[in-house]
This record gives sequence, structure tokens and C-alpha cells, in this order.
Amino acid sequence: MVRYAPDAMTAFILGLWLTAEIAGYFGLRYLGLWRRWMGWLTPALFLLSLGLYGSTLLWQGTAGERLTGLLFQRLLGWIFLAWLGVVLGKLLGGLWGLGLWVVQRLRPPSTAQSPVVPSLERRAFLQATGALLASLPAAALAYGFLRGRYRFRLYPIEVALPDLPSAWEGVRIVQFSDLHAGSFSDPTLLKPIWEMIQQLEPDLLVFTGDWVNVYSWELEPFVADLAQLYAPLGKWGIWGNHDYGDYLRGASAERKAAERRYLRQLVEQAGFRLLDNAAALLTRQGASLALVGVGNWSRWRRFRRYGDIETAWRQVPPNTPAILLSHDPTHWDAQILNRYPIALTLSGHTHGLQIGVEGLHMRLSPGSWLYPRWAGLYQEGSQFLYVNRGLGYVGLPARLGIWPEITLIHLRRAAPTPSDHV
Repeated sequence: MVRYAPDAMTAFILGLWLTAEIAGYFGLRYLGLWRRWMGWLTPALFLLSLGLYGSTLLWQGTAGERLTGLLFQRLLGWIFLAWLGVVLGKLLGGLWGLGLWVVQRLRPPSTAQSPVVPSLERRAFLQATGALLASLPAAALAYGFLRGRYRFRLYPIEVALPDLPSAWEGVRIVQFSDLHAGSFSDPTLLKPIWEMIQQLEPDLLVFTGDWVNVYSWELEPFVADLAQLYAPLGKWGIWGNHDYGDYLRGASAERKAAERRYLRQLVEQAGFRLLDNAAALLTRQGASLALVGVGNWSRWRRFRRYGDIETAWRQVPPNTPAILLSHDPTHWDAQILNRYPIALTLSGHTHGLQIGVEGLHMRLSPGSWLYPRWAGLYQEGSQFLYVNRGLGYVGLPARLGIWPEITLIHLRRAAPTPSDHV
């Protein structure tokens, strides 16, 4: 069974930062590229973000919350973007310099009359290469900020379920996840997504959590567009870890409860029915399928657990095929797999960490270091998990290689196995 450290994300970021600072200092110094400002820039950006975050707490619950809430979120995102660009630049440029230093130390002494020290032309080339490597992360992240976060992609898949009723053969499910409404400054930026969903003509539309970043009112500008979406088997959604008011640091239990009530009201105005540790029986041509939804449940203890699969499962009639909506994919390994006869689970949450490489027979992302199942379709026996890459973004206002996703799922009946006839 996979286990997760309580603050794995924090440890990952701090480890990356420390490695980059060490590599940058020694490697860039060797190349002659180190400047004194490089040493204090990343701590300064970090302290600036802490100060800005502290300022957001002063405005909570005041008349200025709506203005400052979104503004500070975006400022924090831009600072993090700059910080990450500098850190990754130090890491790449520094590793290049350290690699050259190691090669020089391992090279046997030259017997030639020419000095061991590289020629000026060669040194200039190595310096230029180091400078280019150090600048690549900033350029890539700039693209991810300007274009990548809006490179919406459709991911069509087929899933063959062994217990799918024949009436459900070919049903089209559209899944989207992790809207993080507060990250989008202009609701019209998502018009292409809503048009894409309508053109797909889904039979069933599901949303797998994280409607907002912090505040329930972030969803208000999107309600009208969400309400226009249609699916004959209904529009269904669940909560994600950002939807409970828990990111309102220091807020009272009453304030958080009020945020949840208002968010539920907005979701219902958009025509979505929330499955909060509940199940709904969907019928097509006389054949039933249970759609089950649970609150957020994660193996990571830093996320408060709201999900209750036992309560939801008691609402499913015996021998009824089921599809589960559960925001965090770690829930599948921890509580679903080989415990409940749920053929397909749909999740989101990871965003693939928004940076990676997918294509040319490669799937690489830092998300795989934190989540064994971080994006795409997974199968264990006759059970499937699909992890949506998310539509929006949070924290880092950029996407690079892990593009925002809409999933089109075609349900198929699996061919019977010999055991089915016993």
C-alpha cells in the first residue's frame, strides 16, 4: 500500500529550492555567471509572498474582501511564477557548470604544451550554453503563462466495463475538473470550453471537484455559462479540497459553513446536482446505473477528510453497476480498489502539477513523484481510474506540457471472460 508524507509537497518544493541554490552557487560561479543578486532574489520573492499572504488575512470578512481576494491571489501566483523561473534557472545552469567542473577534475593531466585551461573561445561557448540553460525555464514558464494555461485539449478515451448493461453501450460521459474559478480574470476565456462541451453532446456531464480557489463567490461569473450546458442524464458534481472554505485561514466554523452553503447555491443555480456522500440511480432504456459521489478524501493527512464511501455505497441497490466521482485519486488505492465493486472512478486534483511532457511515448511530470496515479487512465483487474488533468490552475498561473483538459469517455461493454459463464 502506498503511503504519503503529510507535507510531501512542501518537502518537494523546499528540496528543489535547496538543490537549486547549491547547484546555482557553485556551478554558475565556476562558469563566471554568478552575480550577488542571484543569492538574495529567491529569498526576497519568498518573503514578499509571505507578506502578501499575510495581508490577505487582514481583509477577510471585510467589504474589501472581493477586491483584494482575487487581486492578492493573482499577485501571489505571479510571484511564485517568477520565483520558480529563477529557481529552475539556477538549477539547470548550475548543474551544467558543476558537470563541467567534474569533467575537468576527472580529465587526466595534459602532456601538451598548451595550458589545461580552456581557450577563450571554448570558455565563452560554455558560458553561453550555461546562460542559455539558465534562461530556458523563464522562457518556458512565460509561454505557459501567456498561452499554455489556455491550450484546452480534448482527451477521448474508451472504457470497457464488464458489468455495463447493454442499454448503456456507447454512452458518452464528459468529465471536467478543477475549474478553480478564481484563477480566471475574464470568464470569456472559458467560452471555447463550454462550446466544446456542447458540441460533444454528452449523455452525462460530471464535474469532479474544486469549483473555486478560496471564496465561494469566485464562481458567480461562470454560473450563466455553466447553466447553458445540457446532458439528458443530468449534470452532476462533487466537492474538492478547495470547496469547503478550509483555505480561508483563521476563519470561523460559521464562516466556512456559510461559504459552503453559498457555493452549493451557486452550483445548483448552474444546474448541477451535488453528490455529497450520496448516490443517484440513473436509468437508460430501463437499465440502471448508480452514480456515486463522495466528499474529498485523501491519503495526505494535510487535507481534511470529508468523504464517506460507506454512507454513499449504502444507497446503491445490490448488483447495480456503479461509477464513482471522487476528487482525489489517492482515495482509489486507499479505499476503493478491491474493496468496492466500482468499475470506474473519475478523479482530478493533481493537475499533473501543470508541468511535464506527454507525447513521443513519454509521460514525465513532477506529479508522478507525489501521486503514483497523476493523469490519464489506470486499470487494476476489472477496475478503472481516470485522473483528469484539470481545467483551471492554482498556485502557479501557467501550464507547460500538461494542458487543461476536457475528457470524453465512451462506455463499452467488456467481452465476457470464461469465469462469467461458470
